[in-house]
Amino acid sequence: MTNRRRRTDRRSRPERGGVMRRHDDWSSTPSWGQQRLQFLTRFFFLLLGVLYFTLGEPPRHSGLVNPFILFSGLAIYGTLVTIFFVHARRQLNSPMRWHAMLWIDLGGVTFAILSDPIVVSPAFVVYVVVILGNGLRYGMRYFAEGMVGSFILGVSVLLVRLADFYRILSMSTAYFVLFGAILVLYAYALMSGFDRARRQLEAERSLDVLTGLLNRRALYERVEPLFRRTPEGSDNLGVAVLFADLDRFKAVNDNLGHHVGDRVLGEIARLLAQEVRASDILARFGGDEFVFVLPDTDSTTAREVATRLQQAVAHWAQEQTINISLSVGIGHAPEHGQDLKGVLERVDQAMYQSKAQGRGGIVCVGENGNS
Repeated sequence: MTNRRRRTDRRSRPERGGVMRRHDDWSSTPSWGQQRLQFLTRFFFLLLGVLYFTLGEPPRHSGLVNPFILFSGLAIYGTLVTIFFVHARRQLNSPMRWHAMLWIDLGGVTFAILSDPIVVSPAFVVYVVVILGNGLRYGMRYFAEGMVGSFILGVSVLLVRLADFYRILSMSTAYFVLFGAILVLYAYALMSGFDRARRQLEAERSLDVLTGLLNRRALYERVEPLFRRTPEGSDNLGVAVLFADLDRFKAVNDNLGHHVGDRVLGEIARLLAQEVRASDILARFGGDEFVFVLPDTDSTTAREVATRLQQAVAHWAQEQTINISLSVGIGHAPEHGQDLKGVLERVDQAMYQSKAQGRGGIVCVGENGNS
């Protein structure tokens, strides 16, 4: 089986300026209920579109959009929404899907406007719905992307139907366009302040102040979707869980002072974050304990990662002339538990038995007769 965790999977150098940035995507992941509501809203607008074009004025026969093309386009949009709806149920955190659906929505709105015999189509308002819906759920990056996309596609519609717009040009039409632009810009200004406040609150609630890593409460929240999609017998490699703890760290606090101990924890946190992928989840579990959750990773590869972590800590400790090392326990879902709590309980038992034989080791659940 191909090893999916190459060294190139680690965080690139520009990402290594701070640990907190690793979790921005996870901290803004909407719940399944929120994403489901968004998909149901798409189905609702699709139904409105079908009724509008069926019961309203007949579609334009311009050679560009005839009735067959119109309803084929609506069917394609409905199929894409259904496919991504199923994908969202299995994988909540998928920026690629969010971007794809944003542009599918914008494309669908543009297609509806071009198909509408009414030049100033009601579908123009749906541009605003798409911008606000994605911005409120996924953040300012998607809000801005929706604004740019709507502008580009709106100008394209204007150029395609320039003769129609010129024929009906009036003060009311100009006010309609101006009102829409002001509404979007005003919403963007409000959203910017809201997004900054949300991110600050999320950071205060979810991040460990000393290390910038996720805290224990946030860790359990972030990993829940990962464990939901690791059924036995699936093609997924499962989720590896590494429980790492610093050996002889108490001596650092006792001999060098807590201010040095705090600096050591901060440096070790940054060091560990550099050695894993951006898609992996790393948290300070408490004291000198760290937990890694590695999606789509088998036990063999997890051991390779643990070895790399130990080597990195050993190299740093040697340079700083500080006598610490790293002990790592490894568990795997679903074999050793169906959730993070269950896997960690098994790992903790295995580490307790292993530490009786010495520090600085790597132990896997079920290895050498441990539990």
